[in-house]
Amino acid sequence: MPSRWDLRVVGRGALALAIAGALTGSASPAAAAYWYGGWYGGLHKHKSAHKSHEPKPADRASKEPASDIPKGPQQIFISINQQKLHFYSNGVHVADTSIATGVAAHPTPFGVFSIIQKQVFHRSNIYSNAPMPFMQRITWSGVAMHEGKDIGHPASHGCIRMPHDFAVRLYHLTKLNARVIIARAELRPTEFADPNLFLHKEKPPEIATPVANEIEPVVAKPAELAVHANALSPPSQSDVTPPAAAPATNSDPKTENAAPGADASPAGAAAPPAPPTPADLAKGAAAKKIPISIFVSRKRQRLYIRQQFEPLFDVPVTIAEPESPLGTHVFTALEFIGPERTILRWNVVSLPGEPPKRVRYVEERRDRHGRVRRREIEEERATDTPAPQSPAQVLARIEIPPEVSEAIAQMIIPGSSLIISDQGLGDETGEGTDFDVVTR
Repeated sequence: MPSRWDLRVVGRGALALAIAGALTGSASPAAAAYWYGGWYGGLHKHKSAHKSHEPKPADRASKEPASDIPKGPQQIFISINQQKLHFYSNGVHVADTSIATGVAAHPTPFGVFSIIQKQVFHRSNIYSNAPMPFMQRITWSGVAMHEGKDIGHPASHGCIRMPHDFAVRLYHLTKLNARVIIARAELRPTEFADPNLFLHKEKPPEIATPVANEIEPVVAKPAELAVHANALSPPSQSDVTPPAAAPATNSDPKTENAAPGADASPAGAAAPPAPPTPADLAKGAAAKKIPISIFVSRKRQRLYIRQQFEPLFDVPVTIAEPESPLGTHVFTALEFIGPERTILRWNVVSLPGEPPKRVRYVEERRDRHGRVRRREIEEERATDTPAPQSPAQVLARIEIPPEVSEAIAQMIIPGSSLIISDQGLGDETGEGTDFDVVTR
C-alpha cells in the first residue's frame, strides 16, 4: 500500500513534500488538508526581515488544532530498511517522515517499546552532552526519538532522529505510553477480531443478600468491621510486623515453666491478612478508567499486568505446546463498538521472525593457468527457527484462569494492549516503563 505522504529532507529545517499515493478512504479530505497546510504550512514560507515578529516553530506547532486527527490510541512504527517513521492514530495511517537510525556499531534496538519521558530540550548524558531537542524517550538505557540531522540513512548512536518540523509536531501530538514498534521492514497494523480477545464487563453493583424466613441478618460490631477491613486492605509494614512482647506481670514459676508450644499470644489476635486477589486489585484499577497493558510470556509461562507504568499483578498461564514459538504480537484495543459498550475494536501487528543469517566464507578456485584465486562470499542461510504463528493461532494456545479473565474484563478499556511474545521480561522493562520487548 503506498504511503500518503513522503517527507524527504533537502536541508536543515527545509522539507520537500511529495505525494507518494492517492489518499485512501481511511482519512478524510479535511484531514489531508490539515496535514498539508496545518503541520508544515505548505511548501513556501514568507520569511520576514524582522525575525523578532515571527513566532518560534515550537509555539506555532503547539497552537495548531488537532481536531482532524482521529482520536484514539497512537502507534508509531519505525522501519530500519526504509529509514522511515510511520504514525497512526486510532488505527488510521496519518503521516510519515524520513529518519536516521543507529549505525552498525550502535544499532537501534528492534522490538516493542513506548514513550516513557518527554522533554522539549534534552542533552545526552552519554554522548558528550549532545543536544536532543523535542526528545521522546523509549528506553531508560538511552534510546529516544528527537530532532536531528543527517536524515535518510543510519547516522545515530541508536536514537531515531527526525526533521525539525516533524519532531516539533509529533512532540505536541503524542502522549506518554504511546506505542513505538521498531522492525527491519515496514509494519502496518490490521483490523482484527477474535473470540479469544477480551471483552469489557462492568462490575455489577453489590446487592445485599435477601434474608430468608424474615430473620434479620446479624449486624457486625464495629470491632469486627475493623478486622474485616484490615483483611481486605493490602499488607503494610504494620500489618505484617508482629507486636512487641509485653513485659511479664506474672512471676508464678508454674506459668514460666509452662509446656512449650502453648499459645502465649493475646486472645483474639487477628491473623495476618491474605494478599489481595486479582479481583480485589481489579476494583481499584477499573475505578481509575486508565488503560492497562497485558503481557503474556511463553518463556515464563506467565501473564503480567501494568497500569500507568506500575505493575498490578502476575499469574501463571497455560500455553499449549510450550516448546513451539509464538512470535511477538501486539494487540491494541481502539474503541468500543456496539450499543452495549462491551465489544472492543482491535488491531494487531505481528513482528517478523529472525531474519536469515548472513554467512561469510572464502572460496578458492584455480584459474586456467593453475593459479589459486580466492574470493570472499557472503550469503543468507535460513535459520532453523520455525516461522511465527498467526495471531489467531497464538490466542487459541493460551489458557487464562477464569478469575483472571473476569478481572481483566473489568479493567480493559480502549487504549489497553495485549502483548504476546516468546521473550520474558527483559532489562528494559522496569520502574517507570510499560512492557518493553527487545527482539534484537
